[in-house]
Amino acid sequence: MGLIGLVLMILDPFKIVRNYVFKPVATLGLAAAEEYRARKEKSVTTTKNVFLKLLVVVLVGFSVVWASIFLYLYFYYSYMPSVLHVKDVHLNIRECQDNAYDCKPYPTANVALTNHQRFLMVGQPYKIVLNLEMPESEHNGKIGMFTVCGTVKDYGHVEVARSCRMSMLHYKSDLLKTILTFVFAPLLVFGYREEKQLVTVELFSNFLDDSTHPATNIDITIHCRDIQLYSAQLQVVANFTGLRYLMFNWPVLSALIGITTNLFFILIVCVLSWYHWDDTEWISDIRDRYQQIVKGVSKVNAAMEQTKAVNPLKDTDTPSKDWLLDEE
Repeated sequence: MGLIGLVLMILDPFKIVRNYVFKPVATLGLAAAEEYRARKEKSVTTTKNVFLKLLVVVLVGFSVVWASIFLYLYFYYSYMPSVLHVKDVHLNIRECQDNAYDCKPYPTANVALTNHQRFLMVGQPYKIVLNLEMPESEHNGKIGMFTVCGTVKDYGHVEVARSCRMSMLHYKSDLLKTILTFVFAPLLVFGYREEKQLVTVELFSNFLDDSTHPATNIDITIHCRDIQLYSAQLQVVANFTGLRYLMFNWPVLSALIGITTNLFFILIVCVLSWYHWDDTEWISDIRDRYQQIVKGVSKVNAAMEQTKAVNPLKDTDTPSKDWLLDEE
C-alpha cells in the first residue's frame, strides 16, 4: 500500500485525477453494482414468491379437486346399493315324516342370502325373481301350470314375507317344434343349443326390507313333485327410482354434476377462509382492545391506591356504614 501511495503521489501530486476521475468512476461503478445486486435480489425474491404462490395454488386446487371426487365417491357408494344379487338354488325333494299329515314331498330349497348381516338396503324396493331352466320335454308339457312359493325369513327364522306365483312352459305347437328342430339341427347336434326354456317367475315385485327383521334367508318351494329342471337361480334386483335411477342410468353426467357441486361449495369455503385469515384487522382490533382494557385496569388500580393513601380511615369506616345500612 505504501508503494502504491508513493506512485500515486508522483503521478498525481495535486489529487486532480484521483478526485475528479477515479473517485467518480469508482463511485458510479459501485452504485451501479449495488443497484444491479439489489435488482437481482429483488427479482430472485419476486420469482421465489411467485413460485411459492403458484405451488400453493396448485396444491390447494389439487386437494380441492380430489376432495370433491372423494366426497362424491363416498356418497355414491353409501347411497347406491348393489344392483343385482345372484344366488344358486339347489332344489331337493323334502322328506316327510310318517306323523306329519300336512307335509308334502315338493322340491324345496333354502337360499341363504347373508350370514346374520344386512343384505338389502332399508327403504329400497327390490324385485325377487326365480329363473328355472326347464327342458322342453313332453312330461313338462303335460304338467302345465305349476306354483312356485317364496318365503322370506330373518336370522331368527321368522317369516317376513311370503308370495306364491304360477307359471308354465311357453307353448309351442308341433309344427313349430318341427321347424325349429330342422333349422337348429346343426347347433343341436354339436351341442351349441339345447331344447330348453328359461322360465322366469317373479316372486316379489316391490319387496322392502325391514330394519327390525332383515331378510337373511328365502325358502323356495315348487308345488309340483314331477317337474323336471336343469337348474334354478335366484336374482334380487334393485328397482331404482328418483336420484338413484339418475345416478345408475347416467353415471357420467351424475358424476360431473356431483363433483362440480362439491367443488363449488368447497371453493366457497376456501375463499371465505382465505379472506378471513388474510384480513388481519380483526387481530389488530383485539390487540388494541386488550391494551385499552389493561391500561384502564391499571389506571383504576392506581386511582384506588392514591385514594387509600390520601384517606386511609375512609375505607375502614365504610364497612361499619354498610353494616348499619344492613341493620336498618
